[in-house]
Amino acid sequence: MSRELPPQRELRMVVVGANLSHKTSVINTLLGQAGLEVGKRTASCVRREGEFMDRKLILIDTPGWWRDYMSTDTAEFIKQEFVLSVTKCPPGPHVFILVIGTDAPFTEKNRRSVEDHLGLFGETVWKHTIVVFTRGEYLEDKSSEQHVETQGEALKWLVEKCGNRCHMFYSDSREGYKEVSKLLDQINGIVAKNGNNSFEVDEERLREVEGKRNTHRERAKMRQQKIMDQRETPHASGVVPSLPELRFLLLGWKASGKTSAKNTILGVKAVKRARSFRSERTSGEVSGRRVSVVDTPSWWKYLPAKCTPEWVKKELQGGLTLDSKAPHAILLVVPADTTFREEQRKITEDNMKMFGEQVWRHTMVLFTCGDLLGDTSIEEHIESEGEPLQWLIEKCGNRYHVLSWNDKEEKVKELLRKTEEMVASNSLFSPEPETQIMVVEGTTEEQEDVQRQMACLLDEKWQRMDKEMEEKITNIIKRETTSSKTNHVDFSDKHPSSQSTLEEINSEKLLSTPKTQSSIKESTVIDGFTGHEGQKQTGEVNTVQMEQMREMLEREWSRWEIGITERCQHMLSDLRQSADVSSEADVHDLEHSFRKVVSWMHNLTSGYGSDEDLETEEMV
Repeated sequence: MSRELPPQRELRMVVVGANLSHKTSVINTLLGQAGLEVGKRTASCVRREGEFMDRKLILIDTPGWWRDYMSTDTAEFIKQEFVLSVTKCPPGPHVFILVIGTDAPFTEKNRRSVEDHLGLFGETVWKHTIVVFTRGEYLEDKSSEQHVETQGEALKWLVEKCGNRCHMFYSDSREGYKEVSKLLDQINGIVAKNGNNSFEVDEERLREVEGKRNTHRERAKMRQQKIMDQRETPHASGVVPSLPELRFLLLGWKASGKTSAKNTILGVKAVKRARSFRSERTSGEVSGRRVSVVDTPSWWKYLPAKCTPEWVKKELQGGLTLDSKAPHAILLVVPADTTFREEQRKITEDNMKMFGEQVWRHTMVLFTCGDLLGDTSIEEHIESEGEPLQWLIEKCGNRYHVLSWNDKEEKVKELLRKTEEMVASNSLFSPEPETQIMVVEGTTEEQEDVQRQMACLLDEKWQRMDKEMEEKITNIIKRETTSSKTNHVDFSDKHPSSQSTLEEINSEKLLSTPKTQSSIKESTVIDGFTGHEGQKQTGEVNTVQMEQMREMLEREWSRWEIGITERCQHMLSDLRQSADVSSEADVHDLEHSFRKVVSWMHNLTSGYGSDEDLETEEMV
């Protein structure tokens, strides 16, 4: 096989992979910049250039996807940025580098996710793709081939799909020059096999995507102008009273980022731990005024409102008048890095019905994960997601705001100003005396009871997984804060904390009560829970519903787990720098840093677990 370089002595590469796969680390190593800071999420395509042995290297870093998500769950603006990455290195890339971290097992769900996202480029992408594994130092010197053999059929299929081309990278750059040379040698082989031709770009597809994005940008500008006019018109005098106190109620689905939003608003990174299965008010001083935020239990993103447990509905309604004080604004939390489909719109609308129709006049959509928008404006995201999200925004009177978990005070001040404008226009929210969630016609009380029991089962499983995750990270941090051997925390686990729990969901023993077993035998599969209607036999209903529960829990937990891991990496990195671990930091300082991170972890997790509380500590 010929190993000749392309005539132009230039290699153009697009680097793709799931979130936290360490794509940027691979690029840094290839460009001889391994010491650069890593860990910041790539939100927009970034072109980087360098040289290696007189060869010009052009690498395009791309946004990642959630490793268990299909492309239908990836936000539209991310998919557009992903597809258009090939235009950053005209006339097209020679190679796609598919980066897969060894931090976690590679499952069949991961395989389908990779196949689906790479499929956005077309079927011929596989002829130009090589798999690069990262964090090889945690595999006890296994070769890439050995790693593939031990991971099972899912990874074997993927590597075979890429022509059995794979390479192992080490974050400590143990081989340095040789490591880069070996990878580039394989890449040159791919180029030669493809006749020194670059990936054939689908011009028609690119024009279609580019056209959609341009349309979304134009509509986004119109929406921005509409919002500016709307905010100015009722207050032409420019006088909006500044309230001495502002009260917020947070609502949203599980893992939407409600607690992170609360901490950002109040300007804290660690608060006294409290169980989140109760609505609880936390207060502080923000911009010279008292601000209080009521955090609440969550509903499930993919289960209809009738599956929201009664205790959750009770806590949500009680949160409206906690301490006999109604909120000035209800913040409906929606993450900005995932898609918002008609299914989510319907579930959100039905859950909000418990507060009455007038609640929408006092509700603002609060987008979280704003740091993952990159160069995309929140208005572009709203337009690209289409009618479901646009409906929600308009239902809330075109009121919305976006926050990042590390936002500074100015973004919070803007949220307070928007809230004061809403209060000036609509007065204070007054809950209706009698409200309830709509009951779906055609369902029996027994069927609804089955659905609710399943939702409670999911809550129980999430609680267990959350507690195990917290203990796991606490132990890792305790070990890492007393060691200076690496700047990266190894979150890999040959037996993930969630795996046994996920497997249990397929077991009938979880449906142990006679009532539940009887109900399932008689139940109808309801639209919104399984996606279609129709009577099923006992075993089939059990299997279908349990599989859907398992997939939903696995998908949402994976996203939540990655978020926790990523933020923990950032926090520990900051603590390492402040304590200077590598220069024999004082033991007391290390222990103090450890307590801070543990306190932060208690605050970050979903709120289940230990009854123990930690005292508030300011983070460095």
